[in-house]
Amino acid sequence: MPSFAIEVEYAKSNRATCKHCKAKIDKDAVRLGIKAQLGEAAAEGEEGRQVSHAMEAVKWHHFGCLPRARGPAWFKKHFPGAASEALAGFDGLREADHEAVDALLRACRGEGEVPDAPRVAGGGGDAEETPSKTPSSRKRKAGGDAESESVTKTPKVVGFDTEQVASIAAAKAMLASKSVAVLGALLAKNGLPKTGRKEELLDRCAESKALGVPPTCTLCEKVKLRFSRDSGKFSCPGYFDSDDKVFKRCKGPGEGACELKRTPWQE
Repeated sequence: MPSFAIEVEYAKSNRATCKHCKAKIDKDAVRLGIKAQLGEAAAEGEEGRQVSHAMEAVKWHHFGCLPRARGPAWFKKHFPGAASEALAGFDGLREADHEAVDALLRACRGEGEVPDAPRVAGGGGDAEETPSKTPSSRKRKAGGDAESESVTKTPKVVGFDTEQVASIAAAKAMLASKSVAVLGALLAKNGLPKTGRKEELLDRCAESKALGVPPTCTLCEKVKLRFSRDSGKFSCPGYFDSDDKVFKRCKGPGEGACELKRTPWQE
């Protein structure tokens, strides 16, 4: 039996077509793709590999079309947790879009209304820019402004000092040769989410290996806190209540967050 994954990202172009409504997906819009993952045994032989390749292709959907791609029971079975843990690419979204995507996944499970799609950058108003290159950055590059280009490529690391950034980079280099399965096992051993693309798993492992594992939320005491490199603060991603069969939000860590301490990484 195949397992399933959902990827979320900002559309890199306007060439992709939504598998539900068949309309084009605008460039920079939040899009979500369903992907079937077959085991190695099912992919044996030339015919098996061809079937595996076809099934594992990502089926992209508009933000608002995803709930209609499958029924609530299917989403509950395969994606019962928080979007931050269940969706590959979630960490690559702007923080302003996290809540909408989280609400969308709950709506897919029949736990609420479908929220409005995040605004597409460049669509007017005060919408934020996506992480992709902007016209102004391309213009500066064409003009040979090396300093501006350097600033554009430098990631935001508000929460880390120079020494910590170096430690994370060193840990990432040590872990780079590990497979997705090994990285996932390491994360699971340390109580951290093990879903996502390899680069996301690698970043998660490297940060925790270098600085320590984020502490458990002091408010709900259910999940590990998530650290934002943009704000330099911890927040609780929420958790799935197995008794009530619903995803619950948490406003943790609450008071005393400044005293939170990471725990040692376990190999």
